[in-house]
Amino acid sequence: MSDTKIVLLEKALHREKLARKAAEKILEDKSLELYQTNQNLRNVISEKEIHLESLFKTIVDPYILMDLYGNVLKMNNASQEFFGYTDTFNVVHTLYKEDMEYAMESYAILLEKGTFRNFRVRVYNKNKEVRWIEINSSLVYNDKNEPIFAHGIVRDITEDLIVQKEREELLNHLTISNKELNDFAHVVSHDLKAPLRSMNALVTWLHEDLSHLINNEDIEKNFKLLIKKIDKMDHLINGILKYAGVDKIERSERQVDLDLVLSDIIYTIHIPDHVKINIPKKLPTIRGDKFRIHQLFQNLISNAVKYANKENGLVTISYEDKSENWEFRIQDNGKGIKEKYHKKIFDIFQTLDDHHNSTGIGLAIVTKIIALYKGKIWVESEYGKGATFIVSLPK
Repeated sequence: MSDTKIVLLEKALHREKLARKAAEKILEDKSLELYQTNQNLRNVISEKEIHLESLFKTIVDPYILMDLYGNVLKMNNASQEFFGYTDTFNVVHTLYKEDMEYAMESYAILLEKGTFRNFRVRVYNKNKEVRWIEINSSLVYNDKNEPIFAHGIVRDITEDLIVQKEREELLNHLTISNKELNDFAHVVSHDLKAPLRSMNALVTWLHEDLSHLINNEDIEKNFKLLIKKIDKMDHLINGILKYAGVDKIERSERQVDLDLVLSDIIYTIHIPDHVKINIPKKLPTIRGDKFRIHQLFQNLISNAVKYANKENGLVTISYEDKSENWEFRIQDNGKGIKEKYHKKIFDIFQTLDDHHNSTGIGLAIVTKIIALYKGKIWVESEYGKGATFIVSLPK
């Protein structure tokens, strides 16, 4: 081989050696980069696994992961505490016998649709205690979209159902008691009204028969007082019947024009000549039961008329349109109410005077009606300067 060929061959070998070293350096750098990336990825995955495991263990409600045959593969601390098992178990074996059929039907729906919400069933824990549970469950699929696991959150609703049952029983007893009380009020009122009418008739006849023989002011005064007492008793019985029937009438919700309602009230009730009714602006139309709204305002207006100033009585009816409610004000210019009576007057049979028409039921009826609409009523008054009753009704 000539010297020239040898030189060329050595140069080629040198270039190949340099290229190999460069390639090895690139491969080494890429390998190192890949290794570092892999380590970072492992760290991230490890960190996420730690976070998920921590979250899994600290979920407040029991959480279980099971295969499609009911074998529990994994559960959190809450599940171990609830079921009483620390190792694997089959959820089918915990089911209450009478709920087995419903549980299997629900599981079939889960397999078909992939999720099942608010599944309620009774189960036994390891101590053979029966508990009601509610489960929200779903399936876990592989990359071929085939179900491989089922998992779900379990909530113990035993105490909730006990409270709910007690509440239903209480409401049932309350309904029965209210009916019995209402029936009692009607029976007693009926039994009282009959002899009361007879008593009124007998006293009236007796007074008429003896009027030509009576020439004594005290006896005449006693006859009139007796008739007033009988009349007050009649008003009281009627008031009890109205009070007992406030929440028994079926509610018919509709738009109620208060201008028409108050016009009817003012036309119907007795308003003495010395009392003036003042309504500064047009009243609104509100939603409610016309009969109860009529009862509410009639009692308040009658009350204001009765206690207005005895020489120049004035009753003012106004309102404010609040964002979420109507606020009505019924104001009189009478003697007012002492602060110590501001709450007492809304109790049944409470009255501030001994007027023969005062039964102490009117404001109690108003309070009961307002309670039906979840409203409020209160009084603002300074003794000697009249009283203002404020009614707040939700829109």
